[in-house]
Formats: sequence, C-alpha cells, structure tokens
Amino acid sequence: MAYSIPDYLLAVGFEDPRLRYKWDDWRASLDFAYDSSDIVARLAGVSMHAKLAVGIGIYEWIVWRFRIVSEDRVPLQIAEAAWCANINRKYMEYVELPRSEWLGIVRGPLWCGITWLVPMVFSGDNDPEECESGLAYLPRLAMHVVPKPELFEAWMNQVIERVIRFHSRPPDDPFEDLFSEHEEERRGPLVAREMLNPRVNYSPETDRRLISNFLRSSDYQGNPFLLSPEQILNSEFIGTPYVLD
Repeated sequence: MAYSIPDYLLAVGFEDPRLRYKWDDWRASLDFAYDSSDIVARLAGVSMHAKLAVGIGIYEWIVWRFRIVSEDRVPLQIAEAAWCANINRKYMEYVELPRSEWLGIVRGPLWCGITWLVPMVFSGDNDPEECESGLAYLPRLAMHVVPKPELFEAWMNQVIERVIRFHSRPPDDPFEDLFSEHEEERRGPLVAREMLNPRVNYSPETDRRLISNFLRSSDYQGNPFLLSPEQILNSEFIGTPYVLD
C-alpha cells in the first residue's frame, strides 16, 4: 500500500500506548465533551471537496492515534480509498463494517470514525446532512481519543483558515443542473492532501499535480475498498481510472 500517514502527524508524538479516555461502545458520543458546532459553522461556506478533505484529515488523526495499539490495516485502507473517492466517488467501494467485530476501547473508536467518514465521503448535494454529520462528529471523536487534543485543535484551526482562504464554495444554481449530471463539478475544484499540512506552503495551483501523483500510486490491487479499473469503467466512468486527465 503506497498510502502513508502524513508527516505532520509523525511529529505529533502519539507514542503513549496508555488509553486514558473513557469508552463505552453503547454510549460512544455521550461521553464526548467537545462542542464542534463552531467547526461546522466555519466550514459552511467552503466547497464540498474541501469539506471532505477536512473530514478525511480529521479521520487520519484518529487512525494515527491508534497506530501503536492496533495492527489492523483496514482503517488505513479506508483512508486511502476516501482520498480517492474525494477525487471521484466511483473509485471507492461503499463499506459498512459489522459492529460486532469492532468493539472495545481501540476498535470501537475506529469503527465510529469509519462509520461517520464513509457516508460523508459519498454524500452529495441532495443529502448535505451526511457531510455536516461527519464534520460534527469526527472532531468530537478526535478530541476525545487523541492524547494531545490541544495539538489537534491547533491544527484544525489552521486548516479551517486555509480552506476558507483558498476553497470557498462556488456559486450554485440548481436550475443549471436539474438532473444532477454535473454533481462532481459542483463540488468545487479538487483538493490535494497537502492542503492539510501546516508545514507546506500550500497553493491550489499545485493541486492537480499532487492529486495525479497520489492517484497513480494508489494501491487498488491491495486495497479491498478501491475498485479495479475494470469495475470503474463498467460504472460509466469517463476517462482513464487512476489517471487525472
């Protein structure tokens, strides 16, 4: 799998295997203390692609938090697939993981992260509540489980300022696309992962090159949540799978 956690998370130092947070699989978010309503409000005016990029980035914090206590590759594979889906949803297989196999203080939070991320990635203009639900839930989960929540919150604020600056929501006239034939275009310009990296002097002008490199390195043969080129072409996909035309 070519996918790897971004370098800015490597510097955070999630090296403590002790899990200090409270967790009950049947209570889940009832024990979360963080209020994410401000995040949802601040992101209301940015493009759909930018919102999804932020959601995937938050999910990566959650996955990385558990890297020294879990060897399961599924959460990382879903992160890779989600980034591909934010380029085109036809790249990813929709997944619902069985709750009974994802219980406990480690697998429980991972299941919750996956369960809120996937519908968000597949959300469209006709169901914006799925996107808002993910943007509301994932920061609360991250703040609950990461050992240094102040670092996550600082990163979150930097990213929000960046997406507001570079990726405002394009004007949307519903009468221009009555039959949702151009929904991908209405989601705004594509957004590279590097937009989330505070260490990068980000410019949208580099997005297509970075996204092209990411797509070409995607491990669709080893990732069960990524569709093969043959499957993608059978879904009325226009272009060459895993190549940014």
